[in-house]
Amino acid sequence: MLELLKDRTYIRYWLSVVSSFLGDAITKITLIYVVATETGNPVLYVSLVVIAQLLPSGVLGAFVGPLADRIPARLLMVGSDLIRAVLALAMITVRDQPLLLLVLVLLSGVGKAVFETARITAIPLVVRGHSIPTAVALFQSTNHTLNLVGPALGGLLLAIGSVTAVFVIDAATFVISAVLLGSMAVLREVPVPGPDSGRESYWRSLRTGIGGVLAVPSLRFLAVVLVPVMLALGLFTTNLNSQLLAVFDLKPLDFGLSQAAFGAGSIAGALTGPPMVRRFSDRKLLIGSIVLFGVSLLLLDPTGRLRDSLGVSVVLVWCLVAGLGSGLFQVPVANTLLSDLPEALRGRGVGLLNALMVNFTILGVVLGGVAADLIGIAHSIILTGALLLPAAALLALHSLRGARRAGTAAGPATADSEVAR
Repeated sequence: MLELLKDRTYIRYWLSVVSSFLGDAITKITLIYVVATETGNPVLYVSLVVIAQLLPSGVLGAFVGPLADRIPARLLMVGSDLIRAVLALAMITVRDQPLLLLVLVLLSGVGKAVFETARITAIPLVVRGHSIPTAVALFQSTNHTLNLVGPALGGLLLAIGSVTAVFVIDAATFVISAVLLGSMAVLREVPVPGPDSGRESYWRSLRTGIGGVLAVPSLRFLAVVLVPVMLALGLFTTNLNSQLLAVFDLKPLDFGLSQAAFGAGSIAGALTGPPMVRRFSDRKLLIGSIVLFGVSLLLLDPTGRLRDSLGVSVVLVWCLVAGLGSGLFQVPVANTLLSDLPEALRGRGVGLLNALMVNFTILGVVLGGVAADLIGIAHSIILTGALLLPAAALLALHSLRGARRAGTAAGPATADSEVAR
């Protein structure tokens, strides 16, 4: 990781992403504050803001992929940042008009969908000569840190300044990101085209990209893995705050410490991922991280029983372990995606699998609310953990059978290669 941090190209790229991510985090908390305090139906509009921020990545993610395979990442990322800067400033004028504000939020979400696809696609260009898992871990840990710091900073800015000032600062973070990215020559490279890409229409390129991605065994396995895990993460995300506030009845300070513990666990999981990727295969680490996350959800039951005698410390430990499992899972996912995707399909593969992750996370959020109403908040979390473990066992069995079939068909050398994946 120290070698990456000494690379000036990577540092410039990392700082640009930090600035853009920080703008996203500040925007999120500011928009929630605005609709919660300046509309007649805060519950409805807060929900609509969250959906408007997530929906474009789920709906449009796969459709951005062909563009990322044809257009330099620099153009897509800089354009996305500048458009979002303009939208942030436009939000100042419509802050008291919730419907127009939601339209701007939705358009900003479209910009983020484009930015994220191009950002992930560009990572192999930026980290040439360095370890992709290490770069992924640094990005993931940075993202988790900003998810903690960003809302707190946004809240502080709202407390000492004004909503208008926060939107201006938000726009400035996107401009800073655009300037840094625009100065990077490596991002000006045109993506390597496939043999027929010059003659393909957009829609044919999209279809062939999806087929090409799913033709890679490790990526097909990854797509299957993402379905149950993203559902579980969505459900857990929905019910975590309710569990801490409504069930454990934590005081504000303890609630903040619990959120920090979960964030610290996520950061630790991301940072321990690279050495584990070098020791284990991506597939083994994927399955192991699912087991860890599932077990952490099951541990909610003894956590609830021990809380009365041990106090909030046991809740902090539980949040730390849950964060560790969720953070660790993301490293082999990103490493498999970036390492195994053919270069000509990288944009389409990133867009497709990112859309898969977002859509099933949203579905998990919806199911989380339904499950909490039907069986209770704690029981819904524990049940999710109980369902993840047999899912992980089935995935492990499927992987083992695939390795044995490969060994039977092509001999020991091929079998060893399949097991390594």
